[in-house]
Amino acid sequence: MIDTFKYNDKISIMGILNLTPDSFYDGGKWNKQSEIQSKIEKWVELGIDIIDVGCESSRPGSLPISINEEINRLEIIIPIIKLFPNTIFSIDTYKPKVAEYALQNGFHIINDIFGGSIEMFEIAKEYNAPIIIMHMLGNPTDMQNNPVYEKLINEINLFFKDKILQAQNIGLSKNQLILDPGIGFGKSTNDNDNILKNINSFKQYGCPILIGTSRKSFLKINDNPECRLSNSISSLTIAFLNGANIIRVHDVRESIKVKKFLQRYSQNLKLEIA
Repeated sequence: MIDTFKYNDKISIMGILNLTPDSFYDGGKWNKQSEIQSKIEKWVELGIDIIDVGCESSRPGSLPISINEEINRLEIIIPIIKLFPNTIFSIDTYKPKVAEYALQNGFHIINDIFGGSIEMFEIAKEYNAPIIIMHMLGNPTDMQNNPVYEKLINEINLFFKDKILQAQNIGLSKNQLILDPGIGFGKSTNDNDNILKNINSFKQYGCPILIGTSRKSFLKINDNPECRLSNSISSLTIAFLNGANIIRVHDVRESIKVKKFLQRYSQNLKLEIA
């Protein structure tokens, strides 16, 4: 099993590979096996830590697809994954049957935007797989329809406490859990900024913290996703300095450069990244 504890002591980059026609930034770009393989080869050469594969868009306003359609999209990458036995792949899905199919075919980690159902935790236990538990208000179709919290950070922490207890009751260990506060998933711009500021508050559980800000709308300055590289990199840096362990990104080359700089910075000045 992949022990997630190692991510507590390092900076890790998770590359986003969407096999969807409608994701908000890269939808429709990756539908040929040769191009997918080439992309993964380049990422591996750069030193990617994890590759996160998604087959259903979770952009605001998106509608769910069937299990069969999601698996059909996933099948294109299965032969390719087997060419990279030393690379860690995560499956971005909230459907237990899709997660199980992926784990049976070379994937290692479950990334569940709905935070893990009992059935999903049972599959993680059966396959001894880590699972990413993400917080979301509502669902992708309606999550950005005026999300409101009384105390955002407290509510996310209560969610994490409940989910960790559920997972442990099923038989998962803490070393199988990664926590994601869900930037952009039922959050206002101020909420997302607040999460970035308070990442350290989620570290009380001893689990690695994953943050996904890449190209999202809260970064915009009167622009579109194609113009948000600089703010994506800025938010990545803020996240790491405030305690994040894993950053989920579209721009792997640039993000790995930042990772290497932050590692050098912390080593040369004998500092620890919070």
